[in-house]
Amino acid sequence: MMNSRLKIAFPLVCVLLMAAFIAPVRAAEYNPGVSVGQWIKYGDYVVTTPAESVISPDWSMMEVIGVSGKEVTLRITGAYMNGTALPPSEVICNIDVGRINEWQRYIIAADLNEGDKILNTATADTINTTETRTILGASRSVNILNFTYSAAGQDMTFTYIYDKASGMNLEFEMKITIIEQAVTYTNSYTIIDTNIFEVEPIPEFQSWMLLSLFMTTTILVIIIQKRKHTTQQ
Repeated sequence: MMNSRLKIAFPLVCVLLMAAFIAPVRAAEYNPGVSVGQWIKYGDYVVTTPAESVISPDWSMMEVIGVSGKEVTLRITGAYMNGTALPPSEVICNIDVGRINEWQRYIIAADLNEGDKILNTATADTINTTETRTILGASRSVNILNFTYSAAGQDMTFTYIYDKASGMNLEFEMKITIIEQAVTYTNSYTIIDTNIFEVEPIPEFQSWMLLSLFMTTTILVIIIQKRKHTTQQ
């Protein structure tokens, strides 16, 4: 009887010991990381298309105007290179199950990590990498999503870079290659300003900088002239 109990207990103890050493799997939580009034401004647009009439945006701004549960409402404004205003629009994004009225991934949940899906759905894309980058002078942890697919004789590559803490999109790049023509078209932009995190200001070109540059140039000219004079002698 004792041997019988030992035979039953030993496998059970082994299972319990194995379970104790297995690290629990972290379940991603899908919650907004932004608040009303926060915004991001984009610029450095690169738009190349077969259509010559396409006018590239000069800048655009995405402002958070509403947060309710899993839904974030964004207002998008901006201007084209020719000075024409970008038609303002509002986008409702559900960071749990997907966008309500927009396809583009403007925002994802906060504090996701490499290996997490960008949405709480089985078919959602998975974050490729989480890394630290310098964004506008600030050290930020970012989530990078990139994927490629082919259709109708075209190879398409998409890259999204998100701020991990807020979930907001910081950079976007799309490349479309027409396979038959061996031509690649690009659409990209990047963050140029924000109030979501502290941006390191670009130093103004002060008058003392101009004076220093003038003096350095003058000294160099004098040295060169002296050397020429010495060589001629």
